[in-house]
Amino acid sequence: MSFNKTATAVLIDPVYSVEAWEKLHGPKAFGRKTASFSKIAANTTKYLLSHTTIMSSVMTEDALEDYWENEVLKLAYKSFVGAFNFVEHLQNSKHAKGHIIDAILRKINITPAVWVYFVDLLVATDHAHTQLVADIRSGETKYMSMGCVTDLVICSYCGHHVKEDGNYCNHLKYSKGQFIPDQDGVSRRVAELCGHKSLPNGGVKFVEASWVGVPAFPGASLREIVANSWEGPKTAFTKDASDSGQRKAASSLILPDSSQVIADLHRLLK
Repeated sequence: MSFNKTATAVLIDPVYSVEAWEKLHGPKAFGRKTASFSKIAANTTKYLLSHTTIMSSVMTEDALEDYWENEVLKLAYKSFVGAFNFVEHLQNSKHAKGHIIDAILRKINITPAVWVYFVDLLVATDHAHTQLVADIRSGETKYMSMGCVTDLVICSYCGHHVKEDGNYCNHLKYSKGQFIPDQDGVSRRVAELCGHKSLPNGGVKFVEASWVGVPAFPGASLREIVANSWEGPKTAFTKDASDSGQRKAASSLILPDSSQVIADLHRLLK
């Protein structure tokens, strides 16, 4: 049985350009050939597009797994695309502020033999949420946090497998985040290892990214604003509709696991 996990991340500078996003992430990334320059739906609204870093993996010695193992994050990061954008993990669709419309994996070499992956997101926040949009622009709101469901959690210390919420070992119940010496006297940090590289998509699905006040991972931040008034599809989740007819039209723009903007964006990028 899958269960929910959340963690936090920061927005650095609030104004960016589409050209700079393309230069940073290449011609196949979100840019001029995408839906931002095409009317993709008759029923549209305006969004603030933010470039954020949401999380990082960690490389450890071969005998251990890590919190977000390199290979797990590499398998799972694309599930961010189409996920909701919330505030403080209030995971109810009626409280959605927007959607995640792209996710990119960046490999960062620490030494020639050691590297980690960072995940960058393109976050669309509906202009209907005027105070949130103003706070993002001003830098008052600049941190983000991920939310996911995972099929498996492994204790980094004893290797206990947790397959449903609550079935934790004593290390994860009482000592998470602490360092405990192993049988060789080497201090090991107790952590939850989400997913595993042997599982389909790493056993992890990212379901949301929230704007938060306090980050767990300081590097998970807003980096730039890509577009101040991107025109995208109005949805029943990110902007109130005034009548049932509008709600029906808006709902038709949502695919089972992603918004129509994602389908159009990837069609245009092919």
